[in-house]
Amino acid sequence: MSFDRILSPILINGLEIRNRVARAAHGTSYGRGAISDDLIAYHEARAKGGVGLNILEATVVHPSTSNHTVNALDDSIIPGFAKLGEACSRHGMRTFVQLWHGGHRWAPANGQAPLSASDVPCPLGVTNTPQPMTLDQIEEITEAFADAAERVRKGGLDGIELHCGHGYLVHQFLCPLTNRREDDHGGSLENRMRFMHGILGAIRKRVGDDFPLGIRISDYNAPGGFSPEEAGEVVARVCADGLVDYVSGSMGSPYSIASMLGCMDQPSGYMLPSAEPIVQRATVPTMIAGRFGTLDEGEQVIRAGLADMVSYVRALIADADLVAKSAAGNAIGVRPCIGCNQGCVGGIRTPVQRMTCTVNPAVGFERTMDESLIAPAETPRKVVVIGGGPAGMEAARIARLHGHEVVLMEAQPTLGGAVNIARHAPKLQAIHDITLWQEAEVFRLGVDVRLSTYAEVDEVLAERPDVVIIATGSLPRMDGLQAQRPERPIPGFHQPHVLSSWDLLLGPAGGHGRSAVVFDDIGHYEGIAAAEHLIAQGVAVTYVARHSSFSPTMDIILRTGPALRRLRKGRFDLVVSGRIVAIGQDRCTIGYLDGDEEWEVPADTVIFVGYNQAQADLWRALGGGSRAPKPYQLHLIGDANAPRDLLMAIREGNMAGRIEENADA
Repeated sequence: MSFDRILSPILINGLEIRNRVARAAHGTSYGRGAISDDLIAYHEARAKGGVGLNILEATVVHPSTSNHTVNALDDSIIPGFAKLGEACSRHGMRTFVQLWHGGHRWAPANGQAPLSASDVPCPLGVTNTPQPMTLDQIEEITEAFADAAERVRKGGLDGIELHCGHGYLVHQFLCPLTNRREDDHGGSLENRMRFMHGILGAIRKRVGDDFPLGIRISDYNAPGGFSPEEAGEVVARVCADGLVDYVSGSMGSPYSIASMLGCMDQPSGYMLPSAEPIVQRATVPTMIAGRFGTLDEGEQVIRAGLADMVSYVRALIADADLVAKSAAGNAIGVRPCIGCNQGCVGGIRTPVQRMTCTVNPAVGFERTMDESLIAPAETPRKVVVIGGGPAGMEAARIARLHGHEVVLMEAQPTLGGAVNIARHAPKLQAIHDITLWQEAEVFRLGVDVRLSTYAEVDEVLAERPDVVIIATGSLPRMDGLQAQRPERPIPGFHQPHVLSSWDLLLGPAGGHGRSAVVFDDIGHYEGIAAAEHLIAQGVAVTYVARHSSFSPTMDIILRTGPALRRLRKGRFDLVVSGRIVAIGQDRCTIGYLDGDEEWEVPADTVIFVGYNQAQADLWRALGGGSRAPKPYQLHLIGDANAPRDLLMAIREGNMAGRIEENADA
């Protein structure tokens, strides 16, 4: 398909945007409030990659909300705006700034009560009950938005977006669920719009009529909330009043958090039905988001008249060059986003508090790790990689980009490693996209790939390698030891009907009886995948979770809620803070970790989802762990180093493949 429409220019209030690809605002936490060099490098990479319009992450306008993102609280931000604008504009990309206040979703760091339209707490439970804003506070924050907008223009950036969606402060005024005021700012839609209307008017007065100003708006996607039709009416009114130059449509709020950041179970364009009233009522250029992953998908949206521009977020995190590659006829070379939310959403919500990317280790480290910086090695080396999973393929790919001679040995007849197992799980098929891309890249680059090759020491040494990279993965630890009961195996564990999640997903589709127990000792996707697999076969599942909540490591990437809703459509019982006491032939005795209560449940099959065990025998046989001199560099990466997640596997592979940088390892 040609990209005539999406690559054509568009005007927003007289400002020409070179194409119709917008990089929608999203948090990074790269600057801790400032415009850091890392943040600039991240955005500049997307500018080089061909993006038309870049919208800087939610930018704080007032100290009564969190300062975890860029702050425009005073004039000290202006030089940073200028530096960012210069870096992006020299590659032809326009940059707007999204102005933001979190309301009851984000409390200030000083411990003060968050502000909101009314004293309705955020349903996510992330803050305390908010303080209803006084009229003086409404006026103060309105002026703060205008002050921040003026700083954007003084910094030489190209436009402003007011965030009026996703359950943040302006949205809290618009929504009847969160706005229960009885004054001129509550009740009717006209009153609920008053705060937003005042902010737009104040910004317009401050920056002038010739400066692009738009809004991002969404429904609440909750019963009794701010509906798509109301959102459309708001758009129609602000357009009629001449207050906005474009409208960006989205979906969701804290009442439906998963719909805001659709995971791999959501299809491309899933927001289109919800945003349709927003787009239809607008009389200015529109843009729409919704897990778009390819330029082709965006082209279809524009050709169908569903929007004037298409917003990409995670696809442009995964590959900054999505536009340039596609325009050059290399769409197949675009590194795919798999929708896992692990590094982008999860990275900010973990103690690291920094956005990363599962499939692209350079994200946030563009100044040192961007692939455009990779130069041919001064001394090409012979590199042997053992293991063709995500870590091994990434190491082989990066080493080959450096110009090294690379041999990749894989024991199985196909590449992909453990991902070939995970992709058999319901709702996880998209995870396979990244290993398919890696496989295509290693063949394109000329890596010597040897499948069905079980490498021993002699086979490795016969290659006369300069560098050996061991990426032999891990296997389920089927020893019957529970993390909080490690003193002895579960009685009855070693029976034929006790399986790992790998056994289940790779084994026959049926034959698991009428009931099963899934014991989840790790709280990640394996347990969910096993339960969904069984329920799809009509098996009743008792899910015993060691943790005090269901799949806590999945909750941080917004997948727990949707998974629970799917599971509860079948016969599904959940026990948290649980343990297995004993396993019988057709039943299990289970109990709580913190008590003596025990009871039996039927179990024709038992799935034990525990920690994996690294397979590092070859590394040790080649001298790993020994300080004795070796005629080759030796690296241990991925699950063979320590069983973890896909993000760490690919990152370690990427680092190991940088042979010149590891010369002294």
